[in-house]
Amino acid sequence: MENTEMIFERRSHERFPVKQGVYAVLKNGASKLGQIKNISKGGLAFMLINGGEQLHGPLLLDMFLSGQGFYLKDIPCNKISDIHVENKSPFSDFEMRHLGVQFSELSHDQWNRLDTFIENYTISK
Repeated sequence: MENTEMIFERRSHERFPVKQGVYAVLKNGASKLGQIKNISKGGLAFMLINGGEQLHGPLLLDMFLSGQGFYLKDIPCNKISDIHVENKSPFSDFEMRHLGVQFSELSHDQWNRLDTFIENYTISK
């Protein structure tokens, strides 16, 4: 008998890969820069170098597009996932993390700028 499982998508917003040069700065004491991998109206995922500390509670981050003049500051969010990523280079001591965050209470202006970013700086599927 064949085992068929239904997979349910928990995300309520479509996720879009971003163009090259899109970064997030995590502002939890010591600022950390990471490259955004994908974004939706609900949150984003990005890669950053592991500094060893655990992230707890509400977070703030900025996002920007290198060389394009786009900068969105003080985005309130919460950590949803924090995954260690295997380093594929034997010559590097850096540990990478894949961090997923969910946006929380954005201002009206932040929502508008997020919509503009998704329309102009993501890769259509």
